Amino acid sequence: MIDLWVLAAWLLTDVLATCGVWHYRRNVAMIAPSPQTPKVAVLTAIKGVSETTPRFLDALCRQQYPGYRLVFALESSSDPVFPLLEAMQQRLMGSIPVDIVIAGQATQRAQKVHNLLAALRTLQADDRIVAFADADILPDEGWLSHLVRPVAHDGFAASTGYRWQLPTDRRWPNLIAAAADLSIATAVRSARWNVCWGGSVALDRAALNQIDLPRVWNRAASDDLTLTAALRAHGSRINAPLHLLVPSPAAYDWSRLFSFARRQYLLVRIYSPGHWLLAGWTLCLPAVAMTIAIREICGGRWWAWSFILGSVALLQVRLLIRRRIADLLLPQAAIPAARATLTFARWAWPLIHVVHLGAFLASAVGQRFTWAGIRYRLNGRSASVERRAGEA
Repeated sequence: MIDLWVLAAWLLTDVLATCGVWHYRRNVAMIAPSPQTPKVAVLTAIKGVSETTPRFLDALCRQQYPGYRLVFALESSSDPVFPLLEAMQQRLMGSIPVDIVIAGQATQRAQKVHNLLAALRTLQADDRIVAFADADILPDEGWLSHLVRPVAHDGFAASTGYRWQLPTDRRWPNLIAAAADLSIATAVRSARWNVCWGGSVALDRAALNQIDLPRVWNRAASDDLTLTAALRAHGSRINAPLHLLVPSPAAYDWSRLFSFARRQYLLVRIYSPGHWLLAGWTLCLPAVAMTIAIREICGGRWWAWSFILGSVALLQVRLLIRRRIADLLLPQAAIPAARATLTFARWAWPLIHVVHLGAFLASAVGQRFTWAGIRYRLNGRSASVERRAGEA
């Protein structure tokens, strides 16, 4: 009897997930840019140069927003990206203000958080909205205006987008990463449980001052999850526009994929345990139910096939809806990579789920993780640097 309840819960979870994706597609709409255009400071913690770094910098320069400035924070002036930023600063002189901040090495927090704290110290009195952008996104020209609108026009304390990962080639780690992330990218949004994603966030300056972000980030390993918790603690609302999905290249090998996925879930476990438990339900329940269904089939109870076939059919429906979302929201140049991901997921879903589940289970234990070549250790919610790349 218990086995039947598990199988029924599995199918019900898939039905709810499918309804959620359908609800996303039904409600997504392109919204006009904000009619109010308060001054915005766009803060980016950046490290190193990838193939897409020049495109990211160029995208920031082309935002269709009348009053914004750019602040880049990096660990050291010896970083390969520093000359690019200096050249950009010279090129934009007189049009878009560009500040470059050298944060130094972090010891008691994540380097990204350390860099952003240094960037925060450059805020000016007339910066009404503070936006955060990750250097691995490729926003279109309307990104900043659409990100700012819920804060400037609709009265939200914060607005956040999310990434749509696009595989840089057809290697399986890239396709798996992109496919696994789709369940989050197209999840139902609600101001009650929205989580800020650090790659694309706009924050009202008054709300920022209220939560005292330097204190919140003092020893933090995560920028966005701690920001979310601080906003929630002050009763602030977080808007997540459905149409604000930003292309983000996915370039992994197997080791980097697993390390990235485990780190994400580990930080969620520490800083947002409710979301971690929800993720655990959606990942562990199908694995347990599938095991039960296969055991029942092996015992001659063929009715168990109905649960497997029902789950697979609902997955195919979700993938079809996500293809329509991609066609609607992504730039034309990004659609082939998005479709390749969805095609891969149609037949490789067992492999995708196994890798996804393995990363989640690995996040349930341990306090250490590696991020951008730096080894960290968590002590409760506080982070400390254990080792940097190249150190013994």
